[in-house]
Amino acid sequence: MKRIYISLVGLCLLLAWFAMSFTTDAKSETKQAVEINMVSPNVVISQFFGGGGLSGAPYTNDFVELFNRGDAPVSLNGWSVQYASSGGTNWLVTPLTNITLQPGQYYLIQYGPVGNVGSSLPTPDLIAPPVTSNGSTFVPNLSSTSGKIALVNSTTPLPASTCPVDASIVDLVGYGDTASCFEGAKTGNLTAATVGIRNGGGCVDTDNNNSDFIIAAPTPRNTSNSANSCNLGGTLQAGGAANPNTVSPGGTTLLTVSVIPATTPPSTGITVFGNLTDIGGSANQQFFDDGSNGDVTAGDNIFSYLATIPNETIGGVHIVTAVVNDAQSRTANVTFNITVNAPLPGEDPLLLGNPSNATPDIANENNYLMVKPQYTLSYNRSRATPNWVAWRLDSSWIGTTDRQDDFRPDPQLPAGWYQVTAEDYSGSGYDRGHMTPSGDRTRSAADNSATFLMTNIIPQLPANNQGPWNDFENYSRSLAQAGNELYIVSGVAGNIGTIAQGKIVVPEVTWKVALVLPNGNNDLQRISKATRTIAIIVPNQPPLNQSAPWRQFRVSVDAVEALTGYNFFSSVPKITQELIERRRDRQ
Repeated sequence: MKRIYISLVGLCLLLAWFAMSFTTDAKSETKQAVEINMVSPNVVISQFFGGGGLSGAPYTNDFVELFNRGDAPVSLNGWSVQYASSGGTNWLVTPLTNITLQPGQYYLIQYGPVGNVGSSLPTPDLIAPPVTSNGSTFVPNLSSTSGKIALVNSTTPLPASTCPVDASIVDLVGYGDTASCFEGAKTGNLTAATVGIRNGGGCVDTDNNNSDFIIAAPTPRNTSNSANSCNLGGTLQAGGAANPNTVSPGGTTLLTVSVIPATTPPSTGITVFGNLTDIGGSANQQFFDDGSNGDVTAGDNIFSYLATIPNETIGGVHIVTAVVNDAQSRTANVTFNITVNAPLPGEDPLLLGNPSNATPDIANENNYLMVKPQYTLSYNRSRATPNWVAWRLDSSWIGTTDRQDDFRPDPQLPAGWYQVTAEDYSGSGYDRGHMTPSGDRTRSAADNSATFLMTNIIPQLPANNQGPWNDFENYSRSLAQAGNELYIVSGVAGNIGTIAQGKIVVPEVTWKVALVLPNGNNDLQRISKATRTIAIIVPNQPPLNQSAPWRQFRVSVDAVEALTGYNFFSSVPKITQELIERRRDRQ
């Protein structure tokens, strides 16, 4: 698979091609801009297991299995398998042995155990040697639930990125809910007793991890196993890519279908038609290989169509399918998963108004609107923090998902803007303070992981973050659990210095505004002069008593407006708005 999806990356490369502005999303985009999208004609990752030695595990060691699905031998000399955690940027390199993998042959790599439960693997073709990372030397192992694995035709570590753009990548798998890099769509979560295993004994490759792999019991195979011939010469093969894979309403995404023609007999008259109805397009849209409609190179068997996402498209994952046909009556099916970066139905956190009139225009760099399924924010490039973050909270957002703790840059930021990292806060004396709290988004791992994007983070005094701020977060969740929905906006004001060599501004105060309604519909129409609003302003510098209750910092919404210059609840009728904003909460 010569194409990978990169969570919110690839913008500058697209600009070089199309001279247009795309912004991309966190979890998804593509390396098509520098390398042909192509289903792997030979070696692929065919199986992977990360539960070695854990309770319930069938084997003591983790493993990765490779497979030659092609019709010619392939030398693995100078190749490597590289692994990174689901949101990690550090790729651990396992060089492969000097072996020529025959057609239909498997290759088994043994990694380290986490525990001592289970049986030994079949004889591995390679035992992964120790690696050194961050000053420590250890035998690498895989996550038992979610991670990223790349097959690379060199032993040079991939660039330090959650999803690197690199022509050396031969195949890539992102597995589990929080994987930040994958082909097409990530697989499901693994467990201590399950693996990801490629369909067809390793033969199936459509450039979509979710459809190419199933989650099942492990069956590790090595070079001693009988060959599994794929006999692909008579098969029409195709894989799809959407670039970017996550796009906002009104934006465009380049849909490409890469075709490997059959050879026995040779394919002629290849056509590609897609069903784009789920993103507001035609049910029978032709894709082009003639240099038009976004196609880069005519006649290279990469069929393209530049699709525009209508402004009214709702958020979430949308499915686009395509069918490839040749004149020999052979077909191949392709599926695209496209995430529309807009609020889900009934989940618009700006229903009550846009406090600063933020816009998604990159020229508006200090009031730049960023919309995510979990929250919406106004980003300030000069501060390298959000101005404010808005979200809606009810009990449906609160579940049992563990805190992901995968702090990482937000690849949705425009190209050329400084990407804040978790390490920028190291030794600063400030917490990486959430605006939308991790605890407000525990319905799924993906929802919780989104709160750890650095565009949702500000430098927060520990006594603030771990004291009254956390106290108010817990209180807000108790209101949601009691049958209420809350529209919340949280942000910063003032400047008391910087961290990260001057790149990130430390705010003087943090503030939060919340409007509380009983669960129901037609929220705007239900707001009355009796509707409860809560506002707080908390100092972000000493002296601050960490044990001080949040109620000590209550103010009116008007006071926060005076501090920030913002206009909250601007969509509420003016008389009602004035009444609920001037009142200081007393409950």
